[in-house]
Amino acid sequence: MLLERKPAIRRALAAWSAGVAVLLGSAAPASADTSLTRFVDDHVTAQLKRHEIPGAAVVVVTNDKQTFAKGYGVADLATGRAVDAEQTVFAPASVAKLMTATAVMQLVDKGQLSLDTDVNDYLRDFRIDDTYPGKPVTTAHLLTHTAGFAGGDRGTGAASPKDIGELGAYLADRRPARVRPPGVTAVYSNFGMGLAGHLVELRSGLPFHEYMRKNVFEPLGMSSTTFAQPEPDAISGALAVGYRLAGDRQIPAAGARYGHMPPHGAGFRTTATDMAKFMQAHLNDGGAILSPESARLMQSRRFGNAEGANGLGYGFQEYTRNGTRLILHRGNIPGYFAMLALIPERGVGIYAHYNGSGKGGADSVWALVDAFADRYAAPRQDAPPTGELPDPSGFAGTYRSLQGADAEDFSRITTLMRTTTVTAQSDGTLTTAGTSGHGPVEPRQWTQVSPGLFQEKGGHRRIMFREDGVLATENPSDPLQKVAWYQLPALHLGTLAASLGILVLSTLVWPVALAVRSARRRPAHAGTARAPRLAGLPGWAAAALVTASAATLVVLFADFDGNQAAYFLGGSPLLTLIGTMPLLAAVATAGAAVTTVLAWRRKWWSRFGRVHLTVVTVAATAYLVVASAYNLLG
Repeated sequence: MLLERKPAIRRALAAWSAGVAVLLGSAAPASADTSLTRFVDDHVTAQLKRHEIPGAAVVVVTNDKQTFAKGYGVADLATGRAVDAEQTVFAPASVAKLMTATAVMQLVDKGQLSLDTDVNDYLRDFRIDDTYPGKPVTTAHLLTHTAGFAGGDRGTGAASPKDIGELGAYLADRRPARVRPPGVTAVYSNFGMGLAGHLVELRSGLPFHEYMRKNVFEPLGMSSTTFAQPEPDAISGALAVGYRLAGDRQIPAAGARYGHMPPHGAGFRTTATDMAKFMQAHLNDGGAILSPESARLMQSRRFGNAEGANGLGYGFQEYTRNGTRLILHRGNIPGYFAMLALIPERGVGIYAHYNGSGKGGADSVWALVDAFADRYAAPRQDAPPTGELPDPSGFAGTYRSLQGADAEDFSRITTLMRTTTVTAQSDGTLTTAGTSGHGPVEPRQWTQVSPGLFQEKGGHRRIMFREDGVLATENPSDPLQKVAWYQLPALHLGTLAASLGILVLSTLVWPVALAVRSARRRPAHAGTARAPRLAGLPGWAAAALVTASAATLVVLFADFDGNQAAYFLGGSPLLTLIGTMPLLAAVATAGAAVTTVLAWRRKWWSRFGRVHLTVVTVAATAYLVVASAYNLLG
């Protein structure tokens, strides 16, 4: 439901946009370092105003104390409730994967789970397909996103806790295909982490949310944190409303509150100060919840898509900023985003969560964490190139996200608009450019420092090209894959544009032409035969249905944030049309193809009429071929 423009809301928005509301909420403790307080205040206050985000909370810890905690802005625009770092609950989504990995490692400590055991040895009611004989999926693969599962998150959300059943039953029904052998490439998998949480249930004998409460949250004193769905009333009442922008209005983001796979982040609720306790446990060799060895395994590099590029621990993702190593995890669902980041070598950590997507707002948490890391960074020194370096022109090409390309549902279409182009320069450097979900990505220049490994010029990022065409990026669980010429988005977009130009025009003009011809009652031309009355219908239907299919995609992307909630919930009238129209168009196109053959054999209509029908059939077929490549045909 859209938020109405009541006077109280307008006053709250005006205060927020003016930078006043961001100063509301809990104050930093008196013991906080003045420079740290000024640092966080300056960054977060500016971020909320620039990105138009209602509120946020930030906490900073060392291994022995909480050094800073503060809320900014408002948790609820309708009431003006301020964000409080200790009291206000947020939904930090996939940050919860660190909780799940911690639970798995607790059971490893107890000898109830083994990291190298086939997960099928633990499962009871279903099994993971033996797609690659002799190469089973292990617990370690789940924690490092290397199981090789296909992606796709349609239907993972739930509008109400009443819609949520048992985790194991949901996983059994939603088993994805295995698209690559395990342990080869890390590609982010929500299903994999959901399965890891199910192993916790099976080996502990407790529902996942109960296990987490008894073995993680209570020992750490995290009294405002839960995986329960529905959440306890006290937590529900303290939850910040998640917002998204609709034009110049903030409206509550629908569909983000609950989900079928809690271990991957659905339904996770917490406060900033509760997350401080979790961070301190990990900065203190596992504290009261893990053995030092399991804490070390979680935080150390367990897998990387390439040497020299960022890697993954068990749950944690590895990043490097100006020579400083961070381990972190971020989360992002409609209306909320968050990040937890630790610098173990310095014994410090920062956690921040926000309650609005705003204008590219999810990038602001990166800016905050990067700036925080820079406070502890040593002066950066770029390593000089070593050894004989290959010609970088071999790395040039177009790349797309493997996570998107792996999708089994029509979310694969996002790869059509999110690509990276690598260009080789005459001086031996590379330039990358492309698009993301927020628009064009700023071009970056790269210098080769060892075979296939490139350092960003004037920046901190590193990328590594593998021989199999995989590009390991700074995101260790979202590598890119070089595409073949027939997979080029530019080719697909060009094909769609040309096809739709013909089909839209035919949809509009064809009925008019038939009406005019019928009114004039012209006899058949010499050498031609009169076609049956409805012979042209399949061709017109193919043109019209393809046009309608394209229109549904335009509507989808015109309000992508709004339709994203429906995608997670599993459906809406629009999503039904997106899946149905191409199938109907395929049937009509098959009819048009048959009609085209008959028209040429029996010489129906004039030559121009037969050519026109042929062009329409080819154009519709071209559209459907591209649609099929993005899972739009079933």
